[in-house]
Amino acid sequence: MKMSDEEYKNPSPPSELLEHENEYTADMIGDTVFSKHWLFTALMKLIQEVDGESSANKEGDDEKDDIVDVDDDLQTELCRLWDMSMNKDVVLCLIEFKAIDILVGALTKTRAPRLAEISVGILGNMACCKGVGSQITDSEGVRQVVLLMLDAYSDTPTLVETTRLIVVCLSTENTRELWLADIKKSKTFVENMRFILQSSTSSDLIKNVANIVDQLMDIEEEICSAFSTPELVLAVVEGMKQVGVVWSEAAESLLHILTLVRTTAEDSSCLALHRESVFSLVTDFLHSLCDCAMVTLESKETVLASCYCILSAVVMATPSDDGIELIEQNSSAITFALKIVEAIRQQRRRLSRLSRRSDEHKKLTETLTARQPHSTINVSEKPADSEERVNAADKRVDGDLSASEESDVDGRARTERLAKASDNGQADDNGQADDSCQRSLSDSTESTEILREQILDFFRNVLLALPKEQMSPVYALLNSSKSSYLHQLLRLLQDGAPECISAIAAVAALRGTGLHALRDALKHVQTTKVSLPEDNKEEEKQL
Repeated sequence: MKMSDEEYKNPSPPSELLEHENEYTADMIGDTVFSKHWLFTALMKLIQEVDGESSANKEGDDEKDDIVDVDDDLQTELCRLWDMSMNKDVVLCLIEFKAIDILVGALTKTRAPRLAEISVGILGNMACCKGVGSQITDSEGVRQVVLLMLDAYSDTPTLVETTRLIVVCLSTENTRELWLADIKKSKTFVENMRFILQSSTSSDLIKNVANIVDQLMDIEEEICSAFSTPELVLAVVEGMKQVGVVWSEAAESLLHILTLVRTTAEDSSCLALHRESVFSLVTDFLHSLCDCAMVTLESKETVLASCYCILSAVVMATPSDDGIELIEQNSSAITFALKIVEAIRQQRRRLSRLSRRSDEHKKLTETLTARQPHSTINVSEKPADSEERVNAADKRVDGDLSASEESDVDGRARTERLAKASDNGQADDNGQADDSCQRSLSDSTESTEILREQILDFFRNVLLALPKEQMSPVYALLNSSKSSYLHQLLRLLQDGAPECISAIAAVAALRGTGLHALRDALKHVQTTKVSLPEDNKEEEKQL
C-alpha cells in the first residue's frame, strides 16, 4: 500500500510543549543545550564544598595542611563543567555568574588538589576565549594566586593546568605585559621553573614549563639573563632526557632555550660546565632526525638550526680544544651536517620552482580577472576543446605528440579552467590562495636560510678551531664523504667562509695525508660555475 506524503512527515510536538516553549528555551545557554540552572547549581556546589573545608578547619576537625578528598559525584559534575567551559557561550555565561571570582576564591581556600586542578583548568579554558583572557589577566588577584600556586602545590595535575593558564596568557599580546611585570617581581618564579624542568617526570608539565621559559627568554632580555645560568642548562638536559631525544613540541622548546642561553654574555661558561652532556644530548637528537639515507627539511628547519647553533657554542666555549675533541670523537654531527647541506640545496631548488609557479599563476589569474568583464567564454566551443584534449591524450599514448604541442594543449586547458573559475566568482578565492601560498613560501625560505647560516657557522667554527696545517679526523671524514655532499659543502664555504677553503687546501696539500678526494673536490669547485636553481631546467622537468 502506497503511503501519502502526509503520512511520511514526523508528528507535530504536543500542544502543551509548544505552549511552554519559551520556558524551556529560556534556560538554554546561547545556542547550546546546556542549562543555565545546572551551571549555576554546579558553581554553588563548588562554593559550598570550599566553605565546608574552611568550617571544618576552624572547628579543628582537620589539620591545616591535610589534603582533602572530594566527593566523586561532585568531581563528576565539576569535570562536566570543565569540559563545557571550552564553549564560548558557556564562557560568557560563566562571566555573567562571576565565575572568575568564584574560581579564584576556591583556589585560595581549598585544600583539595582535585578542586584546585579543576578550578584552574576552567580558568585556562576561559582564557582561550577571545576577550576573556584580558578579563582574567586584569585581575591582580588572579595573577598573584596563580603564581603562588607554583610555590604551594606539588601536585602534578594541578601544576600542569596552572602552567597551561600561564602559557595561554603569555601567548597573547594584550595579556602578556601584566604577567611579565608580576613574574619579574616574583623571587621564586625562576627557581620554580628550573626545579620543575630538572625534577618532573611529567612530559606535559615539562612541555608547558619549557614553553613558558622559551617565551619569556625570547621576549624579555632581563628575564633571559636571569634564566641563563649553568643550573638552567643542567635542568634543560634533565628535562630533555625525560621527554625523550625525539622531535616533540617540548624538545623543540628545550633546544631553543639553549640557543637563547648562547645569546647572553655568560653563554660560554654556562655551556662549558655541561659541555659533554649538552653535546651528547644534541647529537642523540640529531640521530632521531637525520639517521636516514636522505634528510628532508619540511617543518624541521627551526629545530635543526637550534641544534647546530648549540653545537657551535659548544665548540667555541673555552677551552675550545675540548669542543674539538668531542667533535673528533663523535663525528656524527659533521656527518649529519653534510646531509643537511645537500637537503638545503634540494629545498632551495624546490622553493624556487614553487615560487616561480606561484608568480606565474598569480599573473595569469590577474590577467584573466582583468579581461573578464570584457570577455565571455563561448559555451559552444567546449566540445571542440574537449575533443582536442582527447585527441592529444591519444597522441600521448601513441607517442606522436611533440613537446611543444603538449605544452600548447595543456596551456589552453589550464587557461580555460582559470577563466571558468573567474566567471564563477572564484577570483577572490584564488587571490587569497595565492597570498597564503606566498606567505608559506616566504616562511619556508626564511627558515631554510636561517638553517643554512647556522650550518655555515658550525663548519666555520670547527674548521678554524682545528690546528693549522695539521691532519685531523675531521679532514679524513670529509675526504671519505660522498662527492656530492663534499661539493655542496665546499661551495657553501666558498660563498660564506672563504678562509675555511684556504685552511682545507693547506691541509690537503700536505704530503702523506691521503686527502685525494678532498683535493679533487677543491679543484672541481674552484673551476666550475655553481648551477643556480632557476638555471637547471632539465632537472626541473624530470622532477
